[in-house]
Amino acid sequence: MGGFDFDHWKHLAERDPAGFFQARDEALRDCIARHPDQAHALSVLQARIDATRALAGTPLHASRALMGMMHEQLRELGDRLVELQQETDALRALMVSSSP
Repeated sequence: MGGFDFDHWKHLAERDPAGFFQARDEALRDCIARHPDQAHALSVLQARIDATRALAGTPLHASRALMGMMHEQLRELGDRLVELQQETDALRALMVSSSP
């Protein structure tokens, strides 16, 4: 997100909420389009984020719910990393035991 101008987006949201959401949707579509190999997964994720925000009721509840989603994903990534490390250790042990 190297060119992201937070102040621009903040001011747009304050001055023109409808314009903000239109620009936001365009920016999200552009981002997804730049990653065609992951477009489906990114679209599903964005739909989940949008649904979570809509159901949350308030920005604070939405933030908490989204933080929970991120925490879930980080925990899953951590679990996968542990599995990968275990597999790597097992392969390393096999290589050492089969060396002359």
